[in-house]
Amino acid sequence: MGKIYSSKKRNYKSGILLILLMLAAACFILAVKAKKVITEYSSDYVALAELPSQLSFTYYEEDEWAKKLKEVFHEKGLNGKLTFGKLELILEQLSVQDYITYQDTFFWKTVPRTVWNAVYEQILDLLDTESEVKTVNLVFLTEEEEDAGRCLTQKGYYQVAEGVDYFHYYDMYQVYVKDDRIIGVGSECQKKLTLKNVFIHKTQNEKAEILYENQKISLDIEGLTEEINDTICDMEWKDRKVTAIYKKEDKISGKVLSFNDKQIEISGYGTLKYKGKLRIYKTYGTVEELDESKLVIGNLQADFVVAEKQVCGIILQEPATIENIRVLLLNHENTPYHKSPVLTVDADATVTVGDKEEQIEKGQAIKPEELLNNQEEYVKIALGDNNGRIYFADEAGNHTSLGYRGVMEIRKYAEGYGVVNELPLEQYLYGVVPSEMPASYERDALCTQAVCARSYACIQLMRGDYAALGAHVDDSTNYQVYNKQAEDPNTNLAVDDTVGEVVKYQGEVAETYFFSTSCGYSADMRVWNTEPAEKYGYLQSCSLLSDQSEPDISDENKFAEFIKNQDIAAYDSDSPYFRWSAKLSTGEKTGAVNAAIAARFGANAQNVQIVRADGAPGTEADLTGFGALKSISVAERKPGGAIGNLLLTYENGTVTLLTEYNVRLVLGAAVTELTDKEGKPVNMELLPSACCTAVPVEDGFVLYGGGYGHGIGMSQNGANGMAKAGMKYMDILMKFYHDITIENIYNEEK
Repeated sequence: MGKIYSSKKRNYKSGILLILLMLAAACFILAVKAKKVITEYSSDYVALAELPSQLSFTYYEEDEWAKKLKEVFHEKGLNGKLTFGKLELILEQLSVQDYITYQDTFFWKTVPRTVWNAVYEQILDLLDTESEVKTVNLVFLTEEEEDAGRCLTQKGYYQVAEGVDYFHYYDMYQVYVKDDRIIGVGSECQKKLTLKNVFIHKTQNEKAEILYENQKISLDIEGLTEEINDTICDMEWKDRKVTAIYKKEDKISGKVLSFNDKQIEISGYGTLKYKGKLRIYKTYGTVEELDESKLVIGNLQADFVVAEKQVCGIILQEPATIENIRVLLLNHENTPYHKSPVLTVDADATVTVGDKEEQIEKGQAIKPEELLNNQEEYVKIALGDNNGRIYFADEAGNHTSLGYRGVMEIRKYAEGYGVVNELPLEQYLYGVVPSEMPASYERDALCTQAVCARSYACIQLMRGDYAALGAHVDDSTNYQVYNKQAEDPNTNLAVDDTVGEVVKYQGEVAETYFFSTSCGYSADMRVWNTEPAEKYGYLQSCSLLSDQSEPDISDENKFAEFIKNQDIAAYDSDSPYFRWSAKLSTGEKTGAVNAAIAARFGANAQNVQIVRADGAPGTEADLTGFGALKSISVAERKPGGAIGNLLLTYENGTVTLLTEYNVRLVLGAAVTELTDKEGKPVNMELLPSACCTAVPVEDGFVLYGGGYGHGIGMSQNGANGMAKAGMKYMDILMKFYHDITIENIYNEEK
């Protein structure tokens, strides 16, 4: 009996040990499983890794919550699942445990996602006082982009928080979103979801090739066999598959006259609204989605897909043809809006307002204020005679401006009336070239100016800075001066002789900067404190001395010798601004200098560096306490001779000026006397150029300088000198702009 008892006892102990070992093994396995990183969505649990992002709208940032939760849970990582015990700890951290209700159970049990969602909604009600977290239903069109950390959905791109990156193609989820970032997953979406206004290039073999958010995507459309080509559609999803495609085939055709972020004006149809992003698709050449910068005002024939009186998208079947330019005519204060403009014509014309058209005789005063009742309408004045002109006028009809070719459009805005002159590009240049260069200059200089002006205008046509006001450019020095000098046969001939010709660099139209006069060298973009980008490789500093020599101006002494030389032979030598001098008073003009510094600091603090006596950087342009201006010195001179870095030393601090414009404006504020090459006095607030050197004298400094303007690109007086020397306009352009070609925009293949 004893043996038997003893044996049973041993067997009993062995059984207990075996059970313990099995439990230990099970616990180990469970522990290992708990540590495994969860990468897939489940309705049965919530991964701990999801919590930091979901709680980031509360007291801590996401990374702080990750650290905090590890401490609270006594975990090295957040690789496990949320349990009821851990849920209780979270609520205590949020101090909301007394306000949240849920069905409690054993602390080690896993919290189902439905329970967590109910708890989370209560947390949002209590703590999300600014309603930062939104609930959104999404279908995912792409998986997460590794580099960008975002997914594409039917509502556009969303960033994806770490820990909730469960998304695959065609997944449909209800998610929590904060600041266009998915911070949590609520549940799988059972609703129908629609991708609106997507461009379907073609359907074939139960696949649809679409363009959406600048991506080409191939979508499964199993069971949908209708052939669709280059059409804007709505696509519907249900149960992770495309279930329907609705084509939008109502179209109108016309040209874009103006647009903003809410509406677009179309020739022949007036103004139509649109919602969200304005979607533009081109079908010629490479089929692709374009951004709004490609929507060329006035020159782009397009198909507008419409539904419910709104534009759903734009389809371009051919590129813009460079025909017309639209010029915003500024008022006398150089601002866009006129108070009560009056216009007149010197030939018979037609005035159109909405659907009403009226013939008027020459000399009749046209008053848009009396004609416009509907704010969506505009007054259009069109001449019946190509030799006629449109003028601004006084109440009696007397001309107060030069005459304008083309068509005039006047729109009413809350701020006043916008006046836009639309005319052919070449006729626009008739008004630009004499306004930018004297008509008495040599023919090849005028041809050079015409090509530069056309190149510059073409770039602005594509940019559409004034799209909201229905224009490409204005008529001021902000772009190119237009119609401020009367047309001249010489300048018109220069435009005609170069018709269509533009400067191109690496296949693209080049931005042909120009200025009045050089000091004997041109500059590059470093004078604007900008490192030359590859696309501006054609803008390089070069010598403009007529003997092709390149004097050494590498140090201040050599530059001073060069700039003081009145007799040096350069293509610009005939200009009175080739050499100039100025007297500066640093005592009498200190207040004006400080005011100029404050103005430039306010415009761009990066290019005005203020350091106080204790070495601390100035965060505002208050120079009170700096005392007297003691010295002016050049810290850096750019290629071509312009000051790029000017140091002003005060009794109690320093100011460093970057960019040629800042140097010219601030030193110009200290000028008491400015004379040109011939000793004639000049009255201007801005120094002619930043190509100068300062010599100390009693009560101030004397500046010796040369040139007029920023110095980048073509010198207009230099071009005239080259033309006098027998150079042709093509050669002049090659001198100023390096590695370029001259091409004709009207001969390009579409």
